[in-house]
Amino acid sequence: MKTFDSQNRLIGEITTIFTADGKVITTNTVYNPTSGQAISQHISVRNSQGKITTKNTFGGKLLP
Repeated sequence: MKTFDSQNRLIGEITTIFTADGKVITTNTVYNPTSGQAISQHISVRNSQGKITTKNTFGGKLLP
């Protein structure tokens, strides 16, 4: 799901991916509306046993 500002510029995006081995990967990316570059990205991975791991990055993004 993408979020846009009032001038139709991308400011955020949430993506959820379900893998064949039961993992659920969710990314939440925040963009600079002026330049379009990623400001930060939060990645959560839940494995098939329910354990959740997270990673935050600032000034870019790790996953598409």
